[in-house]
Amino acid sequence: MTLENTLMEAAHARPGYELSTFKEAGLPVYVLTLRILVLERKPLGPIDEAVLRAVRAGLSEPQDIVAFLGLQSSVITPVLAGLNTNELINYSRASVDDSAKVTLSAKGRLALAEASSVRPQERMVRVCFDALAKKLLFIAPEQLNKPREMKDYGYFEVPHCNSKRPDVDDIPIDDFDRMLQRMQAREEDKGELLAIRRIERRELRYLKCVTLFYRSLSKRDEIEVAFWREDGPSLEHENYFRAFGGPGLIGAQVLAESAPSMPDESLQPSQTLSAPRLLLDTVELQAESSSPERPQEVMVDTMQSVLCHEHPGLLKDALLNAKQRLLIISPWIRHQVVNWEFITCLGDALKRGVQVYIGYGIDAGDAQKNNGAQNKLPITLQAKNDLEGLVHKYKNFRFVYVGNTHRKSLVCDDSFAVTTSFNWLSFRGDTGKPRDERGWLVRKKQYVDMQFQDDLKLLEEGYSGAPSGSQPSRPSRRGKGRGL
Repeated sequence: MTLENTLMEAAHARPGYELSTFKEAGLPVYVLTLRILVLERKPLGPIDEAVLRAVRAGLSEPQDIVAFLGLQSSVITPVLAGLNTNELINYSRASVDDSAKVTLSAKGRLALAEASSVRPQERMVRVCFDALAKKLLFIAPEQLNKPREMKDYGYFEVPHCNSKRPDVDDIPIDDFDRMLQRMQAREEDKGELLAIRRIERRELRYLKCVTLFYRSLSKRDEIEVAFWREDGPSLEHENYFRAFGGPGLIGAQVLAESAPSMPDESLQPSQTLSAPRLLLDTVELQAESSSPERPQEVMVDTMQSVLCHEHPGLLKDALLNAKQRLLIISPWIRHQVVNWEFITCLGDALKRGVQVYIGYGIDAGDAQKNNGAQNKLPITLQAKNDLEGLVHKYKNFRFVYVGNTHRKSLVCDDSFAVTTSFNWLSFRGDTGKPRDERGWLVRKKQYVDMQFQDDLKLLEEGYSGAPSGSQPSRPSRRGKGRGL
Protein backbone atom coordinates (compact mmCIF):
# COMPACT_ATOMS: atom_id res chain seq x y z
CA MET A 1 0.00 0.00 0.00
CA THR A 2 1.38 3.41 -0.97
CA LEU A 3 1.82 6.24 1.52
CA GLU A 4 -0.95 8.24 -0.16
CA ASN A 5 -3.44 5.35 0.06
CA THR A 6 -2.50 4.70 3.67
CA LEU A 7 -3.11 8.33 4.63
CA MET A 8 -6.44 8.51 2.81
CA GLU A 9 -7.64 5.32 4.49
CA ALA A 10 -6.31 6.34 7.90
CA ALA A 11 -7.96 9.76 7.65
CA HIS A 12 -11.40 8.13 7.87
CA ALA A 13 -10.51 5.34 10.28
CA ARG A 14 -11.15 7.15 13.57
CA PRO A 15 -14.61 8.74 14.03
CA GLY A 16 -14.54 11.94 16.05
CA TYR A 17 -10.91 12.65 15.14
CA GLU A 18 -9.13 14.28 12.25
CA LEU A 19 -5.72 13.22 10.99
CA SER A 20 -3.60 16.20 11.98
CA THR A 21 -0.12 15.13 10.86
CA PHE A 22 1.98 12.03 10.21
CA LYS A 23 5.51 10.67 10.07
CA GLU A 24 6.95 7.86 8.03
CA ALA A 25 8.53 5.83 10.78
CA GLY A 26 9.74 2.49 12.08
CA LEU A 27 8.63 0.45 15.10
CA PRO A 28 11.56 -0.79 17.25
CA VAL A 29 12.38 -4.48 16.85
CA TYR A 30 15.32 -6.39 18.32
CA VAL A 31 17.07 -8.96 16.13
CA LEU A 32 18.27 -11.52 18.66
CA THR A 33 21.04 -14.03 18.01
CA LEU A 34 20.22 -17.00 20.27
CA ARG A 35 22.31 -19.98 21.32
CA ILE A 36 19.87 -22.87 21.67
CA LEU A 37 20.06 -26.57 22.48
CA VAL A 38 18.04 -28.95 20.31
CA LEU A 39 17.64 -32.70 20.20
CA GLU A 40 18.51 -33.58 16.63
CA ARG A 41 17.57 -36.76 14.82
CA LYS A 42 20.33 -37.86 12.46
CA PRO A 43 20.10 -40.78 9.98
CA LEU A 44 22.49 -43.59 10.84
CA GLY A 45 25.50 -43.86 8.58
CA PRO A 46 25.89 -47.17 6.68
CA ILE A 47 28.88 -48.34 8.78
CA ASP A 48 27.16 -47.29 12.04
CA GLU A 49 24.05 -49.23 11.07
CA ALA A 50 26.12 -52.29 10.01
CA VAL A 51 27.97 -52.32 13.34
CA LEU A 52 24.72 -52.07 15.33
CA ARG A 53 23.18 -54.90 13.33
CA ALA A 54 26.28 -57.05 13.92
CA VAL A 55 26.06 -56.41 17.68
CA ARG A 56 22.34 -57.22 17.68
CA ALA A 57 23.19 -60.50 15.85
CA GLY A 58 25.34 -61.55 18.84
CA LEU A 59 28.85 -60.36 17.94
CA SER A 60 30.25 -58.84 21.14
CA GLU A 61 34.00 -58.59 20.50
CA PRO A 62 35.45 -55.84 18.30
CA GLN A 63 37.70 -58.24 16.39
CA ASP A 64 34.69 -60.43 15.54
CA ILE A 65 32.85 -57.36 14.19
CA VAL A 66 35.91 -56.37 12.12
CA ALA A 67 36.14 -59.88 10.67
CA PHE A 68 32.39 -60.08 10.00
CA LEU A 69 32.23 -56.74 8.16
CA GLY A 70 35.52 -57.29 6.34
CA LEU A 71 36.81 -53.83 7.25
CA GLN A 72 40.06 -52.74 8.82
CA SER A 73 40.31 -52.25 12.57
CA SER A 74 41.33 -48.61 12.02
CA VAL A 75 37.90 -48.02 10.46
CA ILE A 76 35.75 -49.87 13.00
CA THR A 77 37.47 -48.61 16.19
CA PRO A 78 36.45 -44.90 15.82
CA VAL A 79 32.93 -46.00 14.82
CA LEU A 80 32.61 -48.00 18.03
CA ALA A 81 33.92 -45.03 20.01
CA GLY A 82 31.34 -42.74 18.41
CA LEU A 83 28.45 -45.15 19.05
CA ASN A 84 29.56 -45.44 22.65
CA THR A 85 29.70 -41.64 23.02
CA ASN A 86 26.14 -41.36 21.68
CA GLU A 87 25.05 -44.10 24.14
CA LEU A 88 23.96 -46.45 21.35
CA ILE A 89 26.23 -49.26 22.60
CA ASN A 90 27.84 -50.30 25.87
CA TYR A 91 31.58 -50.70 25.24
CA SER A 92 33.44 -52.07 28.27
CA ARG A 93 35.86 -54.74 29.49
CA ALA A 94 35.56 -56.72 32.70
CA SER A 95 38.66 -57.56 34.73
CA VAL A 96 38.32 -61.29 34.00
CA ASP A 97 37.92 -60.77 30.23
CA ASP A 98 40.82 -60.71 27.81
CA SER A 99 39.15 -58.16 25.51
CA ALA A 100 36.38 -55.55 25.58
CA LYS A 101 32.75 -56.56 25.08
CA VAL A 102 30.17 -54.70 23.02
CA THR A 103 26.46 -54.80 23.87
CA LEU A 104 23.50 -52.94 22.38
CA SER A 105 21.85 -50.32 24.64
CA ALA A 106 18.12 -49.60 24.75
CA LYS A 107 18.76 -46.36 22.88
CA GLY A 108 20.75 -48.29 20.30
CA ARG A 109 17.92 -50.76 19.74
CA LEU A 110 15.49 -47.86 19.19
CA ALA A 111 17.92 -46.10 16.84
CA LEU A 112 18.35 -49.29 14.85
CA ALA A 113 14.59 -49.76 14.61
CA GLU A 114 14.19 -46.21 13.26
CA ALA A 115 17.53 -46.28 11.39
CA SER A 116 18.39 -42.90 12.99
CA SER A 117 20.14 -41.54 16.06
CA VAL A 118 19.19 -38.74 18.43
CA ARG A 119 21.68 -36.42 20.11
CA PRO A 120 21.70 -32.93 21.66
CA GLN A 121 23.17 -30.22 19.47
CA GLU A 122 23.89 -26.50 19.96
CA ARG A 123 22.68 -24.06 17.30
CA MET A 124 22.75 -20.33 16.62
CA VAL A 125 19.50 -18.83 15.32
CA ARG A 126 18.30 -15.25 14.67
CA VAL A 127 14.77 -14.13 15.59
CA CYS A 128 12.88 -10.83 15.70
CA PHE A 129 11.49 -9.56 19.01
CA ASP A 130 9.01 -6.68 19.19
CA ALA A 131 10.45 -4.08 21.61
CA LEU A 132 7.02 -2.60 22.49
CA ALA A 133 4.71 -5.64 22.45
CA LYS A 134 7.38 -7.92 24.00
CA LYS A 135 6.72 -10.83 21.69
CA LEU A 136 8.32 -12.70 18.81
CA LEU A 137 7.57 -11.57 15.27
CA PHE A 138 7.30 -14.18 12.54
CA ILE A 139 9.27 -12.12 10.04
CA ALA A 140 12.77 -12.31 8.58
CA PRO A 141 15.43 -9.86 9.86
CA GLU A 142 15.96 -8.78 6.24
CA GLN A 143 12.53 -7.10 6.29
CA LEU A 144 13.73 -4.60 8.90
CA ASN A 145 15.64 -1.34 8.45
CA LYS A 146 18.91 -0.60 10.21
CA PRO A 147 19.30 2.76 12.05
CA ARG A 148 21.59 4.01 9.27
CA GLU A 149 18.93 3.20 6.66
CA MET A 150 16.27 4.98 8.74
CA LYS A 151 18.42 8.12 8.66
CA ASP A 152 19.06 7.83 4.92
CA TYR A 153 15.35 7.41 4.16
CA GLY A 154 14.37 10.23 6.51
CA TYR A 155 12.17 7.92 8.60
CA PHE A 156 11.34 8.59 12.25
CA GLU A 157 12.55 6.06 14.83
CA VAL A 158 9.69 5.28 17.22
CA PRO A 159 11.28 5.14 20.70
CA HIS A 160 11.10 1.93 22.72
CA CYS A 161 10.23 4.07 25.73
CA ASN A 162 13.17 2.93 27.89
CA SER A 163 11.75 -0.57 28.13
CA LYS A 164 14.43 -3.03 29.23
CA ARG A 165 16.33 -5.05 26.68
CA PRO A 166 14.90 -8.53 26.12
CA ASP A 167 16.32 -11.41 28.13
CA VAL A 168 15.86 -15.17 27.76
CA ASP A 169 12.98 -15.13 30.25
CA ASP A 170 11.11 -12.64 28.04
CA ILE A 171 10.94 -15.07 25.11
CA PRO A 172 7.81 -17.28 25.23
CA ILE A 173 9.17 -20.81 24.83
CA ASP A 174 6.05 -22.13 23.08
CA ASP A 175 6.12 -19.33 20.50
CA PHE A 176 9.81 -19.87 19.92
CA ASP A 177 9.31 -23.61 19.48
CA ARG A 178 6.69 -22.96 16.79
CA MET A 179 9.01 -20.48 15.10
CA LEU A 180 11.85 -23.04 15.21
CA GLN A 181 9.63 -25.63 13.56
CA ARG A 182 8.84 -23.17 10.78
CA MET A 183 12.52 -22.44 10.31
CA GLN A 184 13.21 -26.19 10.06
CA ALA A 185 10.29 -26.94 7.74
CA ARG A 186 12.54 -27.16 4.67
CA GLU A 187 15.52 -28.78 6.38
CA GLU A 188 16.25 -32.48 6.34
CA ASP A 189 17.73 -32.41 9.84
CA LYS A 190 15.05 -31.44 12.30
CA GLY A 191 15.29 -31.16 16.03
CA GLU A 192 13.27 -30.81 19.18
CA LEU A 193 13.95 -27.70 21.27
CA LEU A 194 15.47 -28.44 24.66
CA ALA A 195 16.42 -24.97 25.90
CA ILE A 196 17.38 -21.41 25.00
CA ARG A 197 20.79 -21.11 26.59
CA ARG A 198 21.53 -17.40 26.16
CA ILE A 199 21.24 -14.34 23.95
CA GLU A 200 24.55 -13.79 22.20
CA ARG A 201 23.67 -10.50 20.48
CA ARG A 202 20.94 -7.85 20.37
CA GLU A 203 20.61 -5.56 17.33
CA LEU A 204 18.01 -2.78 17.24
CA ARG A 205 16.18 -2.58 13.90
CA TYR A 206 12.94 -0.96 12.74
CA LEU A 207 9.76 -2.25 11.09
CA LYS A 208 8.39 0.31 8.64
CA CYS A 209 5.12 2.00 9.57
CA VAL A 210 3.38 5.37 9.47
CA THR A 211 2.96 7.23 12.77
CA LEU A 212 -0.35 9.11 12.80
CA PHE A 213 -1.35 12.03 15.03
CA TYR A 214 -5.12 12.35 15.44
CA ARG A 215 -6.74 15.47 16.89
CA SER A 216 -10.13 15.28 18.61
CA LEU A 217 -12.83 17.30 16.87
CA SER A 218 -14.53 18.10 20.19
CA LYS A 219 -11.41 18.67 22.33
CA ARG A 220 -8.84 20.33 20.11
CA ASP A 221 -6.01 19.82 22.61
CA GLU A 222 -6.56 16.04 22.74
CA ILE A 223 -4.04 14.16 20.58
CA GLU A 224 -3.89 10.40 19.97
CA VAL A 225 -0.91 8.62 18.41
CA ALA A 226 -1.52 5.57 16.23
CA PHE A 227 0.54 3.30 13.99
CA TRP A 228 -0.30 1.97 10.55
CA ARG A 229 1.67 -0.95 9.12
CA GLU A 230 1.54 -2.71 5.75
CA ASP A 231 -1.30 -4.91 7.03
CA GLY A 232 -3.29 -2.00 8.48
CA PRO A 233 -3.60 -0.26 11.86
CA SER A 234 -1.86 -1.76 14.89
CA LEU A 235 -3.98 -1.11 17.96
CA GLU A 236 -1.65 -3.33 20.00
CA HIS A 237 1.34 -1.05 19.40
CA GLU A 238 -0.78 2.03 20.03
CA ASN A 239 -1.89 0.71 23.44
CA TYR A 240 1.61 -0.35 24.52
CA PHE A 241 3.09 2.93 23.31
CA ARG A 242 0.51 4.95 25.25
CA ALA A 243 1.04 2.81 28.38
CA PHE A 244 4.80 3.48 28.23
CA GLY A 245 4.24 7.25 27.92
CA GLY A 246 5.39 7.29 24.31
CA PRO A 247 3.15 10.09 22.93
CA GLY A 248 4.83 12.63 25.19
CA LEU A 249 8.26 11.53 23.98
CA ILE A 250 7.49 12.31 20.34
CA GLY A 251 5.84 15.70 20.74
CA ALA A 252 2.13 14.94 21.08
CA GLN A 253 1.90 17.42 23.96
CA VAL A 254 3.54 20.12 21.84
CA LEU A 255 0.98 19.49 19.12
CA ALA A 256 -1.83 19.63 21.69
CA GLU A 257 -0.59 22.95 23.07
CA SER A 258 -0.54 24.41 19.57
CA ALA A 259 -4.13 23.38 18.90
CA PRO A 260 -5.77 25.85 16.48
CA SER A 261 -8.87 27.52 17.80
CA MET A 262 -12.09 26.69 16.03
CA PRO A 263 -13.26 29.56 13.81
CA ASP A 264 -16.36 31.45 14.80
CA GLU A 265 -19.16 30.25 12.52
CA SER A 266 -20.64 33.74 12.57
CA LEU A 267 -17.61 35.11 10.71
CA GLN A 268 -17.65 35.47 6.95
CA PRO A 269 -14.88 33.75 4.95
CA SER A 270 -13.17 37.11 4.45
CA GLN A 271 -12.76 37.38 8.23
CA THR A 272 -10.97 34.05 8.67
CA LEU A 273 -7.43 35.14 9.44
CA SER A 274 -5.74 31.82 8.66
CA ALA A 275 -6.56 31.85 4.92
CA PRO A 276 -4.14 33.41 2.38
CA ARG A 277 -5.12 36.78 0.98
CA LEU A 278 -5.40 35.50 -2.57
CA LEU A 279 -7.83 32.79 -1.57
CA LEU A 280 -9.91 35.13 0.53
CA ASP A 281 -10.27 37.44 -2.45
CA THR A 282 -11.40 34.42 -4.42
CA VAL A 283 -14.18 33.66 -1.99
CA GLU A 284 -15.29 37.26 -1.66
CA LEU A 285 -15.46 37.95 -5.39
CA GLN A 286 -17.12 34.65 -6.15
CA ALA A 287 -19.70 35.20 -3.43
CA GLU A 288 -20.55 38.65 -4.84
CA SER A 289 -21.12 37.34 -8.36
CA SER A 290 -22.94 34.12 -7.39
CA SER A 291 -26.60 33.45 -7.05
CA PRO A 292 -27.86 34.25 -3.54
CA GLU A 293 -29.60 30.91 -3.44
CA ARG A 294 -26.29 28.92 -3.50
CA PRO A 295 -23.53 31.02 -1.90
CA GLN A 296 -22.24 28.22 0.34
CA GLU A 297 -21.93 25.68 -2.49
CA VAL A 298 -19.99 28.13 -4.67
CA MET A 299 -17.61 28.91 -1.83
CA VAL A 300 -16.86 25.23 -1.22
CA ASP A 301 -16.14 24.65 -4.91
CA THR A 302 -13.78 27.64 -4.97
CA MET A 303 -11.66 27.01 -1.90
CA GLN A 304 -11.01 24.19 0.51
CA SER A 305 -8.74 23.57 3.47
CA VAL A 306 -5.95 21.00 2.99
CA LEU A 307 -4.87 19.00 6.04
CA CYS A 308 -1.34 17.71 6.51
CA HIS A 309 -1.94 14.15 5.31
CA GLU A 310 -3.65 15.35 2.12
CA HIS A 311 -0.60 17.15 0.71
CA PRO A 312 1.39 14.12 -0.54
CA GLY A 313 -1.66 12.94 -2.49
CA LEU A 314 -2.06 16.33 -4.16
CA LEU A 315 1.61 16.40 -5.15
CA LYS A 316 1.42 12.90 -6.63
CA ASP A 317 -1.82 13.74 -8.45
CA ALA A 318 -0.14 16.77 -10.01
CA LEU A 319 2.90 14.73 -11.10
CA LEU A 320 0.78 11.99 -12.67
CA ASN A 321 -1.99 14.04 -14.26
CA ALA A 322 -0.59 17.44 -15.23
CA LYS A 323 -1.03 18.07 -18.96
CA GLN A 324 0.24 21.62 -19.57
CA ARG A 325 2.06 23.09 -16.61
CA LEU A 326 3.30 22.16 -13.16
CA LEU A 327 4.91 24.60 -10.72
CA ILE A 328 6.38 23.75 -7.33
CA ILE A 329 8.05 26.11 -4.89
CA SER A 330 9.66 24.56 -1.82
CA PRO A 331 12.43 26.27 0.21
CA TRP A 332 14.15 22.96 0.91
CA ILE A 333 14.59 19.89 -1.28
CA ARG A 334 15.59 16.51 0.12
CA HIS A 335 16.38 13.28 -1.73
CA GLN A 336 14.17 11.40 0.73
CA VAL A 337 11.20 13.06 -1.04
CA VAL A 338 12.74 13.69 -4.46
CA ASN A 339 13.53 10.00 -4.65
CA TRP A 340 13.54 7.48 -7.47
CA GLU A 341 9.73 7.39 -7.65
CA PHE A 342 9.47 11.19 -7.76
CA ILE A 343 12.16 11.54 -10.46
CA THR A 344 10.47 8.82 -12.55
CA CYS A 345 7.05 10.51 -12.34
CA LEU A 346 8.60 13.91 -13.08
CA GLY A 347 10.43 12.47 -16.09
CA ASP A 348 7.17 11.00 -17.39
CA ALA A 349 5.47 14.40 -17.06
CA LEU A 350 8.30 16.05 -19.01
CA LYS A 351 7.98 13.39 -21.72
CA ARG A 352 4.27 14.28 -21.99
CA GLY A 353 5.30 17.84 -22.81
CA VAL A 354 4.31 19.36 -19.45
CA GLN A 355 6.10 22.67 -18.78
CA VAL A 356 7.60 22.11 -15.30
CA TYR A 357 8.92 24.80 -12.97
CA ILE A 358 10.61 24.04 -9.64
CA GLY A 359 11.91 26.83 -7.43
CA TYR A 360 13.79 26.45 -4.18
CA GLY A 361 16.23 28.22 -1.92
CA ILE A 362 16.59 29.53 1.58
CA ASP A 363 19.08 32.20 2.61
CA ALA A 364 21.95 31.08 4.85
CA GLY A 365 20.75 33.75 7.24
CA ASP A 366 22.53 36.34 9.31
CA ALA A 367 25.70 34.71 10.62
CA GLN A 368 25.14 36.44 13.96
CA LYS A 369 21.77 34.74 14.41
CA ASN A 370 21.34 31.17 15.49
CA ASN A 371 18.50 30.18 13.19
CA GLY A 372 18.42 26.39 12.83
CA ALA A 373 15.96 26.43 9.93
CA GLN A 374 18.02 28.86 7.90
CA ASN A 375 21.27 27.03 8.62
CA LYS A 376 20.04 23.87 6.85
CA LEU A 377 21.29 23.35 3.32
CA PRO A 378 18.52 24.19 0.84
CA ILE A 379 19.07 20.99 -1.16
CA THR A 380 20.86 17.68 -0.72
CA LEU A 381 23.49 16.72 -3.26
CA GLN A 382 21.68 13.63 -4.50
CA ALA A 383 18.44 15.51 -5.15
CA LYS A 384 20.35 18.33 -6.88
CA ASN A 385 22.16 15.91 -9.18
CA ASP A 386 18.97 14.05 -10.09
CA LEU A 387 17.03 17.23 -10.87
CA GLU A 388 19.87 18.80 -12.84
CA GLY A 389 20.08 15.59 -14.83
CA LEU A 390 16.51 16.24 -16.01
CA VAL A 391 17.39 19.89 -16.75
CA HIS A 392 20.02 18.80 -19.26
CA LYS A 393 17.66 16.24 -20.80
CA TYR A 394 14.45 18.28 -21.20
CA LYS A 395 14.06 21.83 -22.48
CA ASN A 396 10.63 22.12 -20.87
CA PHE A 397 12.06 21.89 -17.34
CA ARG A 398 13.03 25.02 -15.41
CA PHE A 399 14.88 24.36 -12.14
CA VAL A 400 15.64 27.63 -10.35
CA TYR A 401 17.43 28.66 -7.17
CA VAL A 402 15.50 31.75 -6.09
CA GLY A 403 17.86 32.80 -3.33
CA ASN A 404 15.58 32.99 -0.34
CA THR A 405 11.92 32.09 0.08
CA HIS A 406 9.58 30.58 2.62
CA ARG A 407 6.84 30.26 0.02
CA LYS A 408 5.36 26.80 -0.51
CA SER A 409 3.22 26.55 -3.64
CA LEU A 410 1.85 23.93 -5.99
CA VAL A 411 0.09 24.75 -9.27
CA CYS A 412 -1.24 22.07 -11.60
CA ASP A 413 -2.53 23.21 -15.03
CA ASP A 414 -5.69 25.26 -14.51
CA SER A 415 -7.01 22.54 -12.20
CA PHE A 416 -5.86 23.73 -8.79
CA ALA A 417 -3.33 25.78 -6.85
CA VAL A 418 -2.24 25.28 -3.25
CA THR A 419 -0.70 27.79 -0.88
CA THR A 420 0.45 26.10 2.29
CA SER A 421 2.93 25.73 5.13
CA PHE A 422 3.80 22.22 3.90
CA ASN A 423 7.32 21.84 2.48
CA TRP A 424 6.48 19.94 -0.70
CA LEU A 425 9.92 18.58 -1.52
CA SER A 426 11.45 18.05 1.92
CA PHE A 427 8.66 16.79 4.19
CA ARG A 428 7.07 13.33 4.10
CA GLY A 429 7.18 12.50 7.80
CA ASP A 430 9.54 14.68 9.77
CA THR A 431 11.97 13.10 12.24
CA GLY A 432 11.49 16.03 14.62
CA LYS A 433 8.40 17.24 16.43
CA PRO A 434 5.03 16.61 14.74
CA ARG A 435 3.99 19.52 12.53
CA ASP A 436 0.39 20.53 12.18
CA GLU A 437 0.72 21.67 8.55
CA ARG A 438 -2.27 23.13 6.74
CA GLY A 439 -2.91 24.77 3.41
CA TRP A 440 -5.61 26.20 1.17
CA LEU A 441 -6.56 24.94 -2.27
CA VAL A 442 -8.29 27.00 -4.95
CA ARG A 443 -9.81 25.53 -8.11
CA LYS A 444 -11.27 28.48 -10.04
CA LYS A 445 -9.19 28.98 -13.21
CA GLN A 446 -8.90 32.76 -12.85
CA TYR A 447 -7.27 32.52 -9.43
CA VAL A 448 -5.18 29.46 -10.24
CA ASP A 449 -3.63 31.52 -13.03
CA MET A 450 -3.13 34.48 -10.69
CA GLN A 451 -1.14 32.30 -8.30
CA PHE A 452 0.84 30.79 -11.17
CA GLN A 453 1.85 34.22 -12.49
CA ASP A 454 2.77 35.41 -9.01
CA ASP A 455 4.93 32.33 -8.38
CA LEU A 456 6.47 32.58 -11.84
CA LYS A 457 7.51 36.14 -11.08
CA LEU A 458 9.40 34.88 -8.01
CA LEU A 459 11.25 32.34 -10.17
CA GLU A 460 12.12 34.99 -12.77
CA GLU A 461 13.21 37.76 -10.41
CA GLY A 462 14.28 35.94 -7.27
CA TYR A 463 13.70 37.11 -3.74
CA SER A 464 13.17 40.87 -3.51
CA GLY A 465 11.94 41.31 0.02
CA ALA A 466 15.28 41.67 1.78
CA PRO A 467 15.53 44.11 4.70
CA SER A 468 16.82 47.57 4.03
CA GLY A 469 20.59 47.70 3.52
CA SER A 470 20.91 44.14 2.21
CA GLN A 471 20.99 42.84 -1.32
CA PRO A 472 18.23 40.46 -2.44
CA SER A 473 19.28 37.10 -3.76
CA ARG A 474 18.78 36.33 -7.46
CA PRO A 475 18.28 33.08 -9.31
CA SER A 476 21.63 31.76 -10.43
CA ARG A 477 21.97 30.79 -14.10
CA ARG A 478 25.19 28.86 -13.64
CA GLY A 479 25.46 25.68 -11.61
CA LYS A 480 22.06 26.19 -9.92
CA GLY A 481 19.71 24.92 -12.63
CA ARG A 482 18.33 26.51 -15.74
CA GLY A 483 16.99 30.06 -15.38
CA LEU A 484 13.77 31.37 -16.90
